[in-house]
Amino acid sequence: MARSDHRNIIGVGGLVRMDGGILVVRLTYSDIKGRYMFPGGKVDPGESLEAALVREVEEEAQVTAEPETLIAVRHRVDPEALNTYLIFSMRYVRGEPRANGRETDDALVVSAEQLRRRPERFASLVPEVALPVLSGSTNGLTRQDYLPAHGRYSAETFQLYAAPEAEVG
Repeated sequence: MARSDHRNIIGVGGLVRMDGGILVVRLTYSDIKGRYMFPGGKVDPGESLEAALVREVEEEAQVTAEPETLIAVRHRVDPEALNTYLIFSMRYVRGEPRANGRETDDALVVSAEQLRRRPERFASLVPEVALPVLSGSTNGLTRQDYLPAHGRYSAETFQLYAAPEAEVG
């Protein structure tokens, strides 16, 4: 039976491709304090995944980027919470990487070689997710138009991420 005091936490992270590498930020909090992670954070109540992602990347790294594909989901079951973290690849739009001085104290672009050479500098999730993306061996899920056939919902209510439709030919 589910506990009524068990929380559900949803977070998002952005794998922003820039200058042949990816954007990372060094965190000033949590159990991975002092290590580099994807910029991101918690989704606020009433906020969409994509809106939270864009907001968090701008807040933590001073970079504007647009979500492209959902590339990974990390789900953790803790005694007090279910913690789900969704990682999106993002297209860089503008801005120079800069830490915000509160949640992050450094922001930089790292290459696949740097991820391989010094993995201890990063949250273990970073090389695990980023290296296949940087090598081109993963495609991810794209946002699809979706509206259930029955119900009171509009197209803006749902966000479905699924494999892109294969080209026939």
